[in-house]
Amino acid sequence: MKSKKYLPIIVALRGLAALAVCLCHLTIDFASEDGLLRSAFRYGWAGVEVFFVISGFVIPFSLLSSNFRIGHYFRFMLKRIYRLEPSYIISLFFVIILNFLASSFDAFNGDPYSVSFSLILQHFGYLVNFFDNEWINPVYWTLEVEFHYYLLVGVFIALWNYKIKWLTILTVFGLLTLSFLDQDLITFFKYTDIFIIGIITAFYKKERVGRIPYIFCVTILAFVIFTHHGFVIMGLSTFSAAAIAFADHLGNYRPLIILGNISYSFYLVHLPIGGKIINLSKRLELTEFEKFGIVILATLASIAVAHVFYYFVEKPSHKWARRINFRD
Repeated sequence: MKSKKYLPIIVALRGLAALAVCLCHLTIDFASEDGLLRSAFRYGWAGVEVFFVISGFVIPFSLLSSNFRIGHYFRFMLKRIYRLEPSYIISLFFVIILNFLASSFDAFNGDPYSVSFSLILQHFGYLVNFFDNEWINPVYWTLEVEFHYYLLVGVFIALWNYKIKWLTILTVFGLLTLSFLDQDLITFFKYTDIFIIGIITAFYKKERVGRIPYIFCVTILAFVIFTHHGFVIMGLSTFSAAAIAFADHLGNYRPLIILGNISYSFYLVHLPIGGKIINLSKRLELTEFEKFGIVILATLASIAVAHVFYYFVEKPSHKWARRINFRD
């Protein structure tokens, strides 16, 4: 098996996952509960778990069998921060400003918008959950999960690159056991099983695991994920891993690639942009067909803003991140 750096299926899955989450959020509490529009996107929230599978795969896939060692850990974390944090921080202030502007209109229903400085600082350190507060943008909880994953996986990849089989098995098994802990403080621990199905797929694509052992591991993980998260997440996680493992050439369609490229920005802005359009539309008496049109409008508006966000914020941050390498 020849390892390839660019896998169209990864970009396509990202785009589809972001779109599914967006449509789920825009139709919930807006479309009729028993209508076709709500039914079609009822389980779109599970796109988040697809992101976790992809993250579990992408970082080990890029660094396994490389010269990455524990001495590169802080550069690894800095690279992740350069790549992801500018979009997150700017979107945070974008949401705050948008909420202040929205609450200033006479048509606004509710108390004037306010946000404490301490809550903003908690967002900077992904500490909102630790202080039992609410995220300014509800999707930010997943960024906390991803950040905690980065903190651990950078250490683990350095260990895995020594290619000591018992050490690799021990660390992967240890990571899996975290998903069995009965706790609510560290959300990442609840999802380690989903990240691991991506990690095992990276081992397979890097020829560190054979096909039969890989299928065996995925089967065991599918059972664990089903036990912890239910059938929908198990099905999507397993499908995503299998698509990456055995059909990585699929998904090379321009609309999907474009959507996949802006998926992070799209994910960050779809609620403050599309959500505001939906909230305004709730004041109107609309048919189900008209609601469908509003959802399309809100989605397209979110994609348009995401494009701007991608080109002026996310893309430059990717360039900064690429300047960091792991050469000694």
